[in-house]
Amino acid sequence: MSRKSTSATHVEAYEKLLPFRFITAAKYAPALESSLESAMMRCLSGMEKLTGKTVLLVDVSGSMDRSLSARSEVVRMDAAAGVAILAREICEQFEMFTFSNRTVQIPARHGFALRDTIVSSQDHCGTMLGTAVNQVNSIDHDRLIVITDEQSHEVVPNPKRNGYIVNVAAYRNGVGYGAWTYIDGWSEAVLDYICEFERVD
Repeated sequence: MSRKSTSATHVEAYEKLLPFRFITAAKYAPALESSLESAMMRCLSGMEKLTGKTVLLVDVSGSMDRSLSARSEVVRMDAAAGVAILAREICEQFEMFTFSNRTVQIPARHGFALRDTIVSSQDHCGTMLGTAVNQVNSIDHDRLIVITDEQSHEVVPNPKRNGYIVNVAAYRNGVGYGAWTYIDGWSEAVLDYICEFERVD
């Protein structure tokens, strides 16, 4: 294999890395965080934009600090932050909140700064998702995306417009039913699916 084709293969594979992979890498190599962030943002450039206004709700309850699985070093919070970073870059208009015991609006920052803001926005305690949805339903928007491990201490009301629950824990029985569109996973396919779903709808 020539040097040129080998390099092209490496670039192609590199561009398929997801935000939470860069988040994990930065934890192990903090001195490289700036370079990793630049690479991550290059990976997100050029993706199809999600038109209209998106409201994003990110679960920061205590259970989100658990690993994705018994064998995984990635915690649910990292996966959620990865989806949030992705959404921030492709949403045309954007407002973002975290929820635990409270609902907290946070600045729509970019990259690792957004991850840090999510994690530090409030104490990681309960899961008052119903209260959070009721609060953000008062905001004019085209879609509401909730990133959660689907544990809620309350009944979750219907979304005002298009509503999506992205489950980063894959419980068998979750809260994303009824008027909600349920999505299991945390890759770039989540946003691709929403774009396609609304295009067909």
